[in-house]
Amino acid sequence: MEQWKGKIAIVTGASAGIGEAIVVKLVQYGVHVVALARREVKLKELAESLNGKGNDYGKVHIKVCDVTDEQAVKNVFSWVDSALGGVSILINNAGTLKISSLLNGKLEDWQDMMNLNVLALNVCSREAFQSMTRNKIDGHIIQVNSTTGHSLTPCFSLKMYNATKHAVRVLCEGLRHEIQLVGSKIKVSSISPGAVWTDLLSDVLEHIKEPNSTVQLNNALKTEDVANAVISTLATPPSVLIAELIIMANGSLIQSHNQLSPAVVENLLKS
Repeated sequence: MEQWKGKIAIVTGASAGIGEAIVVKLVQYGVHVVALARREVKLKELAESLNGKGNDYGKVHIKVCDVTDEQAVKNVFSWVDSALGGVSILINNAGTLKISSLLNGKLEDWQDMMNLNVLALNVCSREAFQSMTRNKIDGHIIQVNSTTGHSLTPCFSLKMYNATKHAVRVLCEGLRHEIQLVGSKIKVSSISPGAVWTDLLSDVLEHIKEPNSTVQLNNALKTEDVANAVISTLATPPSVLIAELIIMANGSLIQSHNQLSPAVVENLLKS
């Protein structure tokens, strides 16, 4: 990680969960982080907890930003270029999950997932590539995906989310291909964790209320596990790329085979 000390990283969805854990870990390695999220109070608390720890630590800059707003994203990258000299690392972590069946789901739920999980991710990747190119930085773009991008979920009402994560996998390889074609040395990696204990997962389990559902209480990663995977991916030498890293709690499967009970499906259709 010595190669990234003093460099600039942008982390989306940084105010809680996986994003927060990634910010903490990067700062510990001396990386300066521009933390993006919509919740200003949470961002300020994160910065206050990390800044001022000493010269060996990186500094946290906070920017309130809805990454589904293209102009807001452009403004952040423009500020990073002018104030900090450009970005070296982008961690595309922001994402959302809506319980929304293909049979009776709401269009706005599907659009929310596509806009944040797919389109915003691509906008941030585009702006990062352009910033790195302008500033002659051989940087690293990391997409935080999911094992649902490598499987077909058996979970009722999570199919559109499943589709967005497959899209991320396609776009990650596509971005890597286009970068190769223009002769750039910028790296593109995807990290796909299985179930991770976050507020998002808790909300899903509370909504499903299924004791034997796909996600078992004792079979999920911690946010720090994903942050450590990010560090492992960044710590490779310039000649080595971790293109795809899948991590799961021991005992998990990429393709889950558990099914929701008919009663739970009926309740989800009514909700």
